[in-house]
Amino acid sequence: MVDRLVHGLARLVLALFFRHVLVEGQENLPDKGPVLVVANHVNSLIDAVLVAGTFSRMPRFLAKSTLWQMILVRPFLTLGKVIPVYRRQDPGVDPTLNQQTFARCHEVLRDGGAIALFPEGISHNEPEIQPLKTGAARIALQAEERFGPLGIRIVPAGLTFDAKGKFRSSALVCFGKPLRPRAAEGEDPRETVLRITEEVDRALRALTLNFESWDQARLLRRAAELYSRPNPAVPRQTSLAEAHALQRAFLEGFPQLRKSFPERLERVERAVDRYDRLLLGARLRDDQVGADYPRGKVISYVATRFFHLLLRFPLAMIGTVLNWLPFRIPGWLARRFAETPDVESTYKLFPAIVLFPLFWIGEAIAAGYFGGWPAALAMALLAPSSGWIALRFHERRRSFLSEARAYLKLHTRKDLAQELKVRRREVSVAVQDLVERYQASLAEK
Repeated sequence: MVDRLVHGLARLVLALFFRHVLVEGQENLPDKGPVLVVANHVNSLIDAVLVAGTFSRMPRFLAKSTLWQMILVRPFLTLGKVIPVYRRQDPGVDPTLNQQTFARCHEVLRDGGAIALFPEGISHNEPEIQPLKTGAARIALQAEERFGPLGIRIVPAGLTFDAKGKFRSSALVCFGKPLRPRAAEGEDPRETVLRITEEVDRALRALTLNFESWDQARLLRRAAELYSRPNPAVPRQTSLAEAHALQRAFLEGFPQLRKSFPERLERVERAVDRYDRLLLGARLRDDQVGADYPRGKVISYVATRFFHLLLRFPLAMIGTVLNWLPFRIPGWLARRFAETPDVESTYKLFPAIVLFPLFWIGEAIAAGYFGGWPAALAMALLAPSSGWIALRFHERRRSFLSEARAYLKLHTRKDLAQELKVRRREVSVAVQDLVERYQASLAEK
């Protein structure tokens, strides 16, 4: 019952915190039997919520022991029966306690349960997966040795975010095919652990985007975007799943292009970089620059959006007033205490989980004090429901204003629009040419 509660809570949190959560590879998730879920770790505690909310059953997570020092997080660790890991780099921690950690993991696997861990060992903000620890392989092999044969499977999970520190952004979870951790006959145990860890590393890299640098990530994302949308009729942002697949394809072809067409590739990189910086300076998106903006569709979009905003305005204003403080405080905490981008969302999420219910209870008590229990009941229903309406209202309002500003800028500043469109056309043709050359080189092989 507790597991179902935590699983449901994780799904609810994901629905509120993210605008879209896309899941691929669910057919790779075993419905029963011992499983180790291994995922990349780029967004602190949000990664655990994402795995918990998308995995087919509730796993037991491994987490660094120092998390128990965080007052707001501790109840969730207890509720989820999270297993502490005692890391050598944490001051005042006794690593020998990991013997108990491993023993608990073995028992969960023996009972047909699921363990989830992040084998990089740290949450980070690097553009590629960091070197993996060997814990997953050792846990699986030791559990098989103690209680086997158990038939343990290791399921890799790739986590990707479009803006990981941003509230109401999108996330993509890709579950890969399960791995069977087995020792080869006559193989040294240490070699077995290293081999399985390398298999896990390859599986995770196949599900994630691993760039040489953030600059390369920026350029490849822009090139993939241009290739996928040469002549859009109206502005439409590519979904995270589509963008992920395209960027993976570009990443796979990049080494070959660098080897076969180094000078041409360098020219295209410079052109993409200039166009990307011009877009950032103009505060426009590529799909806005490339759009034809048919008059009929523009009128229909404006009329529809304006009608929906007008319809939701009264309740949205009530929800804004009732939920303004619990919405703003987590953002302030993140700006004040989040030292790196990978923990920003954690500072937003966990205080919000506590603050919103507290404020709703307080508002219901205040309403009851002045208006009796009917007013308290009405407020208890109104505060969260109007908050949700306010959230959706302001999302659509910001989107509408963003599109309106882009449209007006492109139709009033003709010189800027012309420069952007010419530059976009040139870069798009250059990227298309590189892709065709790459495809031709593959065909020759």
